[in-house]
This record gives sequence, C-alpha cells and structure tokens, in this order.
Amino acid sequence: MPTTSTHRRFSRRRFLRLLAGAGLALGGTAMYTRLIEPRWVEVDELTLPIPRLSPAADGTRFVQISDIHLSEYFSPDRLADAVMRIRQLAPQWVVMTGDYVGHSAESAQGLVEPLRQLGIPVYAGFGNHDHWTDRPTVQRYLGAAGTTILLNQAQAVADDLWLAGIDDVWSGRPDLAAALRDIPPRATTVLLAHEPDYFDYLIQTDAPVALQLSGHSHGGQVRFPQSEPDAAGHYSWAPVLPKHGRRYPIGLRTIGTRTVYTNRGLGVWPVPIRFNCRPEITLLTLRAA
Repeated sequence: MPTTSTHRRFSRRRFLRLLAGAGLALGGTAMYTRLIEPRWVEVDELTLPIPRLSPAADGTRFVQISDIHLSEYFSPDRLADAVMRIRQLAPQWVVMTGDYVGHSAESAQGLVEPLRQLGIPVYAGFGNHDHWTDRPTVQRYLGAAGTTILLNQAQAVADDLWLAGIDDVWSGRPDLAAALRDIPPRATTVLLAHEPDYFDYLIQTDAPVALQLSGHSHGGQVRFPQSEPDAAGHYSWAPVLPKHGRRYPIGLRTIGTRTVYTNRGLGVWPVPIRFNCRPEITLLTLRAA
C-alpha cells in the first residue's frame, strides 16, 4: 500500500509538472508567433543570372517588398523602419508587388510619408486586397507617395532592361499584351505580378519575360518542418495557402529560361502570426548569364 500511494502521488505531481510545462511552451510559442517573428524582418540577398542581360544592366541592384497590409497588425512606423533598412542597402530602385492594405483602403495613407523617405524610384503593382477595398483610393495614396504605378504598363529602368506590371490576376483586369507592348524585342523584362502562380501562364504562352516578381502567399505565414525538400528545395510546408499562390508560394523557382521569385511579405493577414516564415525585404542583383 505505501508503494501504491507513493506512486500515485508521484504520478499526480509529474502530470501537473508536465501540464505546467506544456502551458509554458504553448504560451511561449504564442508570444513568439504573435510578437516576435512578425517583427523580425529578414533581408534576403539574391544574385540572379539572367540570359541575354545587356552589359549596361549587369550588376543592377534593386529591392522588392510586398504585402505590407497596413492595418491594426502593421503600422506606418513599422513600414518606416523597413524603409530605413532599405536605404542602408543602397538599391537603385524599389519594386512593390501589391496588397498595401488589410480591410480598409484608407490605411494606404500610411504609405505616403515612409515611401517619400526612400529618395529613389519606386515602382508599384496592385494586389487583390487593393481591389477588395478600393483600388482608386489605394492608387491615390501611392501617387501621393511618389511611386510609379505599372498598371498593364512598362517602363525602361536601364539600357535594354524594362519593368512591366500587370493588374491583379484574381480581382483585376490583367493584360500582359498591353504591359509588354512597348518593350523592344531584345530587351530583358522583369514582370510585377502579385499572384505567383501567374508564372504558369508565362510558360504556357512563351511570354518574353525573364523574371517574375510576386507576393500574395506570404510564404504561408506558418510553415512546419518536413524531412524531404519540396520542388523548390524547401524543408518546410505551409498548411494554408491562398488561391493563385499554391504552386510557387515561397522563394525562387527557375523553369527553363524563366525565373519567379515569391517574396514572403512584410505584413500579416488575416491573422497576426508567423512561424518559421519571417517577413522579408529582398535585395536582388541581376547578372548576365
């Protein structure tokens, strides 16, 4: 009997300790995913070989940011902090690949002052949230911030190097033919397309685009480890991904002579958490292949 009583007391104490430990672990994980990782911005530096890149464009350095989602989860002050880091990288220009707001287009007012501090050209495309709220309002604030909006349009950024942008694939009116119309045949084209899975359309139509830059998926925001790499070489997977962001949800993929890069975004939506998927500023350097 004493042995049984001691065993029961031990089991009860052990259970309570395990329960307390589990509670602390869950609390710590919740704090990390809500308060730490969403604010822990990573700068990813990529050097991309581009076939037939002109000598004048060789070594071009620029920054991509995406999915800012200004809202109660992401303030203009946090965007200002990101802008400070971008300025330290000294890029030639910046591209933004859509979803500037969460649930209110008026939140885009928070773009104006931070983006004005960049002091270099900024090129912008639209995402689905910009349409779902009110695209003209978002566009007005982007204009006030001094950005060049590429809405089914293109602009030369160096000798034989062009930036093109299409409207949002999910909710807008994308027109690739219009976006590429003015680009000379031998020029290199970088396309801003919010939804990364649009890359399949480039392949299917043999579009003259060397690099597509996208966002939209946030990398999944929550990614769990896995023992085998996926098609892009990632040892993690995301349980939830949005429409048009499931085939190329994160990072770099090259198929044939074309490359797509999906930025993980700066903000969060619709829930304010990240796990194993830090917010991102991407510094890209183009090199002649």
